[in-house]
Amino acid sequence: MPLCLLALAASAQAKEPAAFKRAVAGAEVDWSAGIITAQAGAAADIRMPGPSAARPGAERRARAAAEEKLRAALRELGQGKQLEDKAAQATVSRIEYQSNGGVVLALALRFTDLVSAKPAAASLRVSSMPFVLAPVVVAGGKTAATAFATYRPASDCPKDAPPARRDGAGRLVLSDADAGLVDSLAGRAVVIYLEKPQP
Repeated sequence: MPLCLLALAASAQAKEPAAFKRAVAGAEVDWSAGIITAQAGAAADIRMPGPSAARPGAERRARAAAEEKLRAALRELGQGKQLEDKAAQATVSRIEYQSNGGVVLALALRFTDLVSAKPAAASLRVSSMPFVLAPVVVAGGKTAATAFATYRPASDCPKDAPPARRDGAGRLVLSDADAGLVDSLAGRAVVIYLEKPQP
């Protein structure tokens, strides 16, 4: 393959993951991986006798600030108080201990930490929509709320994935011929192959 085509392919691969990430209320949501990450830092308490003594308190304050960002993100994503409390279960994905006793850390909360759900038997293909944590699917008079959704590029979509379109109410509408799939999507973790993510 010519070098120019290799460069273009590498550039496309580099940009593609970024298209499935969004900043939400001070946190970052990776809609492809299904992870919400929040970063925060805390300075050392100068009243402590030294960096080692100051570090545990700084780590607690940094974690509390990161957890609040996660709760704010969950509120913006339309989740209730019960799921906001899941922020306390977030795991430390990165931590930096500064020489002066300060701490910078990142907390990660997976969609699977929020809701325990089995994978849906079918994936969906949508031409364009904003990222939604738990989209509602309708067809043939049936309605189902998914547990959560992760998103992938349409270029990776299986050939048998049924198409869906987003209606004015924000629901994903399947054809009447695919109405039998609605019940199988209820309360499940669904993968949506997306051609064009909206802001």
